[in-house]
Amino acid sequence: MKTYTKILFVTLSTVLLLSSCNKWLDISPKSSLKKEDLFKTEGGYLNVLNGVYIGMVNDRLYGQELTYGFMDVLAQYYNNIPSTPLHKYANASKYNYEETATKGIITNIWNSMYNNIANCNVILDNIDADKDIFTDNNYNRVKGEALALRAFMHFDLLRMFAPSYGTTTKNLPGIPYVDKFTNVRIPFSSIDAVCTRIKQDLLAARELLKEFDLMGPVDKTVDGSLSYTVADRKAWFNYYAATALLARLSLYMGDKVAALGYVDEITTDHAKTKISWSQQTQFYYYFYSRERIFGVFMVIDPYMKSKVTDYFDIASANNNNILKVSIQRTMELYETSSGGASDWRYLDWMSKTDDNYITKFNTLSGIPVLKLAEMYLIGAECTIDSDPVKSLEYLNTIRTNRGLPALPSNAVLSDEIHKEYVKEFLGEGQLFYFFKRKGYGNIPYWGTAVDNKEYVLPVPDKEKEFNN
Repeated sequence: MKTYTKILFVTLSTVLLLSSCNKWLDISPKSSLKKEDLFKTEGGYLNVLNGVYIGMVNDRLYGQELTYGFMDVLAQYYNNIPSTPLHKYANASKYNYEETATKGIITNIWNSMYNNIANCNVILDNIDADKDIFTDNNYNRVKGEALALRAFMHFDLLRMFAPSYGTTTKNLPGIPYVDKFTNVRIPFSSIDAVCTRIKQDLLAARELLKEFDLMGPVDKTVDGSLSYTVADRKAWFNYYAATALLARLSLYMGDKVAALGYVDEITTDHAKTKISWSQQTQFYYYFYSRERIFGVFMVIDPYMKSKVTDYFDIASANNNNILKVSIQRTMELYETSSGGASDWRYLDWMSKTDDNYITKFNTLSGIPVLKLAEMYLIGAECTIDSDPVKSLEYLNTIRTNRGLPALPSNAVLSDEIHKEYVKEFLGEGQLFYFFKRKGYGNIPYWGTAVDNKEYVLPVPDKEKEFNN
């Protein structure tokens, strides 16, 4: 992997909108900084860290392509694309990864992720030598978040660009795990080795964050109203975000015991974690802030909302690129003919008009990347064989917090887990990963069998040349 010798610094004024209540983030940003002066102050480190978050909100990453855009197109959520030949995602929807526009999307994802990782590495390469310049607990927070973000981005790269983890695949080439800022190419590591490094970074991050993070286990503040300070910590990679990612990683690696332990830490005491279910009267407005563990904020990128509008608002969208889920398909996804018409997600997340599109993000301040419902789904999957009663309990907790009746004891749990992934992650980019991890030979609404030709994105040509 060719890393970058130049870090991209962006204007950070919008970050202050998020950080006014967090002293450690209340730094006056600079529009540009010389590298040799960057790490003379605590503020320099914070600027680089904030730049990583801003990079993640970019439409090449979690502001579009890795959420409602490219990744959800691959999951076959949208059914207007095949009839729109000029659509941006026309070839992506057919898994034609070698087509020029689709190839460009994939290359941009790869390059943008590794550029963000490079910024994390600049922090991590220098921070220990500069420990004394930090006030309060900012050293632990900056280092902990940089480690966790590096792990998070590597994991998503692995999920996209390598086969799924398994006994026959774990020793195959995965991706480069880049853990230092260098202009020397880093070779590809095996899938298992990458997972081991991700886990190491996340465990180290949790140790740094756990003693004082507002979203951590020792914080004594119980805030049932979800104060702004708590909500603000959910915009940054907090202790419970690292824990949730360890749950996701452990399930990916087949370690259900470990995954369940991390799930239980998040789900056992909602008052302690400050991650709680939304009620029906709050659902449309507060689902994101209450149930989010970590996500990307629209306020960080003032253009993010307009980008969402371009794809989901029929009145102002570019009709060549609009993303629609037909009324018929929406009713199928949410099972309206068998009780799903009461599902709050169906009622609040879709327009249900002739031009049906997602309204999920109309009032939200951002897009969830890690959230409470996924933890319950991981719990359900981890206990499906060992404790089916508990598995059903996890599923029914989700359903009752989405306006649905509890499932009967004879429910086919694997089918119900599938259905909840489909309903819950619309617009969030997680469903394709679920199909891939479970080894689906057919993706719903796609008429042709799939395998790793569809599930594994091709690494950019320049990286292939080096890897060979």
